[in-house]
Amino acid sequence: MFDQLVQKLDVSAMTTKFVAYVPNLIAVVILACIFWIILKLTKRILSTAMRKSKVPEEASDIVVRFSGYFVGIIAMLTIASQLGFKITSLIAGLGVAGLAISFAAKDTVANVISGITLLIDRPFKIGDWISFGNLHAYVTEVKLRTTVLTSFDNETIVVPNKTLSQEQIRNYTLTPRIRVKVPIGIAYKENIQATREVILATIKGDKRILATPAPSVIAQGLGDSSINLQLRFWTQDPLMQYSLKWEYTERIKRALDDAGIEIPFPHVQIFLERSSGLMELTKSLSKT
Repeated sequence: MFDQLVQKLDVSAMTTKFVAYVPNLIAVVILACIFWIILKLTKRILSTAMRKSKVPEEASDIVVRFSGYFVGIIAMLTIASQLGFKITSLIAGLGVAGLAISFAAKDTVANVISGITLLIDRPFKIGDWISFGNLHAYVTEVKLRTTVLTSFDNETIVVPNKTLSQEQIRNYTLTPRIRVKVPIGIAYKENIQATREVILATIKGDKRILATPAPSVIAQGLGDSSINLQLRFWTQDPLMQYSLKWEYTERIKRALDDAGIEIPFPHVQIFLERSSGLMELTKSLSKT
């Protein structure tokens, strides 16, 4: 049976083809070694350059990893061509597949690119207190596609990196000194300077408030029923921004009450003009 199988196979032809194919195999081995060296050099050069540029380790790892994928794809296409495969149709197929994937996962790709941008630019890091829009929160984790935040109410919020990259982000941890603004309204009949002195007296001796820049009370505007004042002072701890605002709102209210300075509630004054119609109406009402 074995003899019959050997007779059916053209051993001479197979040997000839194998011998003719040996140079291609040798070339494949040489190409694989060259691309392996290129891959190692590329990763080492990129890692060194990013370390010198002080790029965050997370972003550096991502860039190095993708550079490895790129070199690997080039190596596979080159080796496939050397082995006799038609890489033109393969490249066209990869292009069509890549285009379809990019359309299907465009949001994911955008989030990943935005994540890399955030990791490189570093507008914030884990533990920072940031705000954007109406949200104030701590940064808990920065991922490739999303960023995990923890609100002051201990709510976990997952934000797509694309959204963060398009927002105006305030980082209170990077600039810890912050100005606190406490609004207060007084009646139009009250004296602004006297009120200013009463308000400034409430913050004397408070070590949490910076002496420079000096605290001030400004007339912010003239409202419908009040003169709108604002106490402004600086504190070194941004976490105290809201607690100080709430505390001094109450302190100022008590101080103004003690000083007899009126804090008005919204009201409307109506002035009636004397007219013939109004006089007739008044006469009719008086008769009844």
